[in-house]
Amino acid sequence: MTVHLYAHRLSQPSRAAEILLRELDMPYAWHTVDFANGETRTDTFAAQINPLQTIPALVVRDTTANAAPFALGESHAILRYLCRTARNRDLAAQWYPSDDAERCAPVDLWMAWHHNHVRAYDMFHDIMNLHFTLPMLKYELQSTALKPLQDGLRAGLATLEHHLGHQKNPSSGAAATLCGGEQPTLADLVIACELYQIAAVGYRFDGFPQLARWLEAMANRRHFRDVSQEIDAQGQTIREQSGAYLDLAGAFS
Repeated sequence: MTVHLYAHRLSQPSRAAEILLRELDMPYAWHTVDFANGETRTDTFAAQINPLQTIPALVVRDTTANAAPFALGESHAILRYLCRTARNRDLAAQWYPSDDAERCAPVDLWMAWHHNHVRAYDMFHDIMNLHFTLPMLKYELQSTALKPLQDGLRAGLATLEHHLGHQKNPSSGAAATLCGGEQPTLADLVIACELYQIAAVGYRFDGFPQLARWLEAMANRRHFRDVSQEIDAQGQTIREQSGAYLDLAGAFS
């Protein structure tokens, strides 16, 4: 049985899937997909990898049996599948307690909430557009494209700040997690990957101290840090070359 992950490390959902594979100590083969130049829209990708033509995509091939490969798209579905099939059941249950309906429910709640309140205001693609555009247009993009996304995201940040401020962590002094306890869950992972995308550029969450502490704790996990090296490098480039046009300090103060 071989697990193949088709993804790109500048994609938030792709990083979440790869981080979880590493956290669960599941061997996998990595395949970089050039989604920006249309690789996901090729007939081969649609027929053999993911008919939804998105990344990440997971393909599981059983080399010992004459069976068709199992293919799966959509990051949340992939994350849950990995937790349900990991050999280390105790470790997987910490990330997603699929056998316990009551413990699983808040994880599902925050994963569902993630789509419309955090991912819907993804700023990174517009940041990249600003980075590559002509200097004379950069301030216009900041005000017309990025500012509305920042305003929309702020409400979600406030919800997370309030929630994290009421969570208790058994370890004194440790950052809270979305569903309580010391171990983060899939909910923490998907939302942290989303927000880290802009933190890597240099945006600060000074107005949301609980959220900033939680995000820092997630970003300092070994596998999160290792998988985020490419987004860190891209963020540094944008910060150094286009940072003057971005409201890095004031957007979320």
